[in-house]
Amino acid sequence: MKKIFQILIIVCGGLLMNSCYYDAYPEYEDVIIDDDGGDTVIISYQDDIVPLWSQCVGCHNGNTPPTLNTNSFANLLNGYVTPNDADGSILYKSLLGTGGVSLMPPGSAWSQTKINLVKTWINQGALNN
Repeated sequence: MKKIFQILIIVCGGLLMNSCYYDAYPEYEDVIIDDDGGDTVIISYQDDIVPLWSQCVGCHNGNTPPTLNTNSFANLLNGYVTPNDADGSILYKSLLGTGGVSLMPPGSAWSQTKINLVKTWINQGALNN
């Protein structure tokens, strides 16, 4: 009887030890669904937009608006970016050099990919994410 009890404890302990584990849940990107049913990745200000500003700090070093320091997001929303309206945003117009706004950066326009990234971010609400 003692042997059966010992074997039962060993089997139950083994089952218990092997059944307790943590599944690593995959991290999913936030997505929004377009009206046409396709997925669109939400553009992250910190991950996708802030790295673009490294090209801007030569001129916009705190003396020329918008200041691109730690509070650059607040400065952008202070008249340079109109959330959900890229075509009405001074920032977007400056990247294209349209609407009476000077081309930024002067003399060398960004690639269309970077411009589209900023446009999408603005049209998604210019979130500070």
